[in-house]
Amino acid sequence: MLKDWSEVYSIGIDEIDQQHRGFFNASHRLYQAILDREGRDGVIEAVGFMRHYAETHFQAEEAFMRAHAYPDLEAHLRQHGRFMRQLDALEGDLRTFGPSQQLADRALEMTQDWLIDHIADEDVLYALHVKSEDQSGQPRVTSRHPPIDPT
Repeated sequence: MLKDWSEVYSIGIDEIDQQHRGFFNASHRLYQAILDREGRDGVIEAVGFMRHYAETHFQAEEAFMRAHAYPDLEAHLRQHGRFMRQLDALEGDLRTFGPSQQLADRALEMTQDWLIDHIADEDVLYALHVKSEDQSGQPRVTSRHPPIDPT
């Protein structure tokens, strides 16, 4: 089911929240292009738009996490990479098989459901990390992963 942006998805960082709203719009555009069977070129253009939006957003988000010394950055980067590989596979299937209801549903699940889960499970963690920085500007090193025992 197509979902609209809601403030419940907000992580409390304005720039990132605005980009997440844009990500929702891009997923709507992609879903509608496939559903309307705009033709292979129209759908591929919508995938390109989604790819560009995702790359731009991920770069901004990753720079933000680096600037705030987010301790789980590497795991977050891997998730972004997985998303881009899924987008590549979707684009390949669209080029091969053309638009269909099945691919529209897959695109919706891949983009919107992933985005909601990613915001709720991952993005909120770096937002909490940023908000936990002390007044001196030094980040408080926190991680959802247990420390690695070197022995």
